[in-house]
Amino acid sequence: MRNNRKDQKPNLKPVTKIELSEEHRTLRIVLAVGFLVIGVAAIVVGLVSLLNTENGWQEVQISTKSANCAGDFVLMYDFSDAGAFATAVNKQLTTLYSQAAEDAYRMFSADLREDGLQNVRYLNDHVGEVVTVDPALYKALSLLVKYDCRYPYLAPAYAEYDRVFMAESDAEAARYDPAGDPELARYLLDIAESARDPQMVNLELLGDNRVRLFVSGAYQQFAEQNGIETLLDFGWMKNAFIADYLADTLEAAGFTNGYLSSYDGFTRNLDRRGNEYSFNLFDRQGNDVNLPARMKYDTPLSIVFLRDFPMAEQDKWHYYAFENGKIVTAFLDAADGLSKSACHNLVSYSKDLGCGEIVMQTAPVFIADGFDDGPLGALEEKGVYSIWSQGNALKWNDSSLKLESTVNAE
Repeated sequence: MRNNRKDQKPNLKPVTKIELSEEHRTLRIVLAVGFLVIGVAAIVVGLVSLLNTENGWQEVQISTKSANCAGDFVLMYDFSDAGAFATAVNKQLTTLYSQAAEDAYRMFSADLREDGLQNVRYLNDHVGEVVTVDPALYKALSLLVKYDCRYPYLAPAYAEYDRVFMAESDAEAARYDPAGDPELARYLLDIAESARDPQMVNLELLGDNRVRLFVSGAYQQFAEQNGIETLLDFGWMKNAFIADYLADTLEAAGFTNGYLSSYDGFTRNLDRRGNEYSFNLFDRQGNDVNLPARMKYDTPLSIVFLRDFPMAEQDKWHYYAFENGKIVTAFLDAADGLSKSACHNLVSYSKDLGCGEIVMQTAPVFIADGFDDGPLGALEEKGVYSIWSQGNALKWNDSSLKLESTVNAE
């Protein structure tokens, strides 16, 4: 008993690639001594154009002491169009963003219990019951059902990996790493087999924001025997859905002259004015993280950046880097419940879909034993394009993509 702590490819367009030089400017992060903190700014720096010369750009700060998710995000907004009313507009935006950050935190939490709050935690505590949730949470749960996304059902496996991420030494992390523990690996395999099976655990959508978390008797018994309290958790995907919720809230209120980005790789740019932005395309080469190119764009865009290396201080909750260079991540395969990454980094983007829909369709490509770009090509018909690294090459499948190479840059 365990105690829970907390082959045929379609006819696709050819993939484009560039070779990466060893001489270009790099952001060196030596894994042997642990990753240095780069911070949220490293992720978002490429998203804003001419920030130092355009007047009116500010980071929006929340104005609440209540628990919220704003610490995971940076919201940048251009108040130039507001003119003399910039202060008033900023106050309105701050109030709206603060409330949305509070609501999102409470709604998507798999831990928070609060009277009258029917959130993800409440669903776990009321298995088999019909629960009326917030429309935004219902929308997110509906997307899970639409794409038959099984990752959130790996909640018990995420709890096991949390012990690795919270470890204070390599020796402690190794003790909790399923890669070195056959018994734990078998336990995670049992979890994964149930997580993949709708007859064991599943969401039932009943309309009018009503949902039921179904769990079979056998799986409930398994959970009780192993001290499992959480069978549904958005896990590492949570900020993708929160980014969509925050962006949709801002857009509905008319605040579109800016963008927001999370430290873990989920970006929503709402700017419709035709301004040019750039997104840094990082790439891991051995023990180094390089910056081979930047993606240029000038339309509203949703961007998902999946990576097998940490870049921000908050990444300690999703990554553990051993001194020997091995990195364990929260990207668990629904096939066996183990941490996997088929490539070092995968950037996917869309003008029409939100981060949640993008990540559910691209995660199976990233979280796999081997990399196959076939499914990424198939997503082109849905307006989802990708950029990835393979060996020493940067590849992409968007013929209209604008790239700025940093090779030989001063």
